[in-house]
Amino acid sequence: MANVYLGPLGGGIDAELLPKVKYVGAAPGYPVTIHPQTEEATMSEKSRRLAFFEEVEEWGLGWGYLDLDQLNTLRVLVALNQILKFRNDFVDTTEYDVYIASFSYEPVFSGMRVYKYFKADMTLREA
Repeated sequence: MANVYLGPLGGGIDAELLPKVKYVGAAPGYPVTIHPQTEEATMSEKSRRLAFFEEVEEWGLGWGYLDLDQLNTLRVLVALNQILKFRNDFVDTTEYDVYIASFSYEPVFSGMRVYKYFKADMTLREA
């Protein structure tokens, strides 16, 4: 069974298993965006100079049906405000140093207070 981990540096990544994504059919595909890092400068004679740097990867994670405890697990990770380790066993066992670039959540059933389930989205960016 594949898992996704996110946790503090040096703390043993396996301790921070992220909530399971509930899905039907094929395993979820966490989207990866690659940001090429390029700087452009115009010289005084109007020529351009380009500098190419190592690309930065970004991962989108989403959950559609979290209970309050699972949501709070994610909120604690956001509140750490530090570089974390990330591993997505659906792809391979490579660990990345990342930070949480964005996090949002909302109730699944906003008009029904009885149901305390949430959907959440998190973006991780390579540090």
